[in-house]
Amino acid sequence: MLTLIGSPNTDRLIFLLLTVITLSLIPAYPISGSLSYLTLWIVLLQTPHVPASDVVVTNAVFLFYLGLFFPFGIALIIALIIPLAVVIPTGPIPDAISQLFLASCTLLPGAMLRRTEVTLHQEVSAATEQLTSIREEIAREMHDLVAYSMSQTALRAQRAAADSSYPVAARHEFAAIESTAADSLHELRLVLRALRNNDNERTDRARITTGLGAVVLDLEESVRAVADDLSASGYSVTYQCKGDGRYTRLQAAILSRVLREMSSNVLRHADYDRPVTITLSREANKARLVVTNGVSSSHHNLPSSGMGILGMKERLSTIGGSLNTLMDNGTWLTSASIPLSQSPTQVIVNKS
Repeated sequence: MLTLIGSPNTDRLIFLLLTVITLSLIPAYPISGSLSYLTLWIVLLQTPHVPASDVVVTNAVFLFYLGLFFPFGIALIIALIIPLAVVIPTGPIPDAISQLFLASCTLLPGAMLRRTEVTLHQEVSAATEQLTSIREEIAREMHDLVAYSMSQTALRAQRAAADSSYPVAARHEFAAIESTAADSLHELRLVLRALRNNDNERTDRARITTGLGAVVLDLEESVRAVADDLSASGYSVTYQCKGDGRYTRLQAAILSRVLREMSSNVLRHADYDRPVTITLSREANKARLVVTNGVSSSHHNLPSSGMGILGMKERLSTIGGSLNTLMDNGTWLTSASIPLSQSPTQVIVNKS
């Protein structure tokens, strides 16, 4: 505890309280807190009936903070003010020597701890940069090799599905291959985006650990990726995401794949001259994904296997969701909804 020799009076107690308050400010405000403490120290030396020995402990903490929060050279200069303030007005050399001894015992440990923290920070930064470089290299290789191959597969299957020289059954198979390749390419692009994003760019919205290892994925990133793909294909796309955007891994994965299938239908049947809208909304007990597009009968000749809507319904049914479609005045609307109050585990248990 603080040193109070003799009968403490009001002035001594006030100074002790002020020094403790000032010390508590130094970790948050090192410069202003240190200057305030030095000011109190000088005022204390000029105040009668308040011995310097009252703040021996606070001086030790202050000197330790100097070594911890300041470079050693600056901390040493500031620390010398304490014994100099003792010598200049009154000249008690022993008191100044005791303060120097106190500084040597507390300033150096603080400086050593600061050095250790700086070294650890540098090592962590170097490791982070190395990991970022590795992630970017992996992303480049996957983009150059895997993504390119998938794109070529999807394009060749698309051309084959549109070739009337093939039988109808074969064209349906080519259309299914094109759809599967597009789904895989979409998932790969999401992985590449995650690899290329460094840790400083990630937010709690992207990945938050909750409960027993459940992970909330960034479904909004999937919406943006699909919107980018459709825009690159020549469509005018407007998308919006409403709500807090927190979904379980299974919910995010299923809605992402359903959205991919919706976008595939847009590529097959939508009119380039009419806008495409994507809306992801989260309410209290339900999440809804809605895609609208104009329908064209002349711009696209790709056949459909008829399994897209059925596949989306089957995916959604595994988590208690549903799919609705509507044609209104030349606009095709596809709406997928899932309940948020019932967990995926409960759905599986009920089915079994």
